[in-house]
Amino acid sequence: MELNQKMKGTRLSVLLGLLLSAGAMAETMHQDVSPGKLVVQVKGVVCSFCAYGTEKNLAKLEFLDLSQYGDGVLIDINTHRITLALQPNKPVRYAGIADAIVKGGYDPVIYHVALKGVIREHQGHYQLICEENGQVYTLPPSVEAAPLLGKQILVRAELNAEQAANAVEGQPIRLTKIKLEPQP
Repeated sequence: MELNQKMKGTRLSVLLGLLLSAGAMAETMHQDVSPGKLVVQVKGVVCSFCAYGTEKNLAKLEFLDLSQYGDGVLIDINTHRITLALQPNKPVRYAGIADAIVKGGYDPVIYHVALKGVIREHQGHYQLICEENGQVYTLPPSVEAAPLLGKQILVRAELNAEQAANAVEGQPIRLTKIKLEPQP
């Protein structure tokens, strides 16, 4: 009986450790994205030859900053992450990114982005208006942004694959997972 209790405790400790390390890993990945970059976590990237085709598909996107990474795209096959350098004055076409990645044979999972802008209220919802490209993002209803109205803010956000693929150019992009960081 005592051995059984000990094993349950060990299993619980291992499970808790795995959950904490997964959470820490996700938080770290979320924090290292800077404005002007977009990081896409993907499934299926295993060889650099295959990644090259996806890189070529992505490099055709008109909103990438081609002066970075040689073509605006950096694919890390070890971490399964694609980093895109963005032109500051052009809106991001998330559906175009999704199409290029899927066409390359991979599955986008999560899009990590850091957005700078100003909070406004529009038709009962809080929105972030990006200062450089005018792109509009709708904040989750659970976020109380009233104290931040009209203020500069950095929003770290995640979009899942479905949100990105269904983003319509010119329409506000609905965010679900965000962290607000007021700016001085």
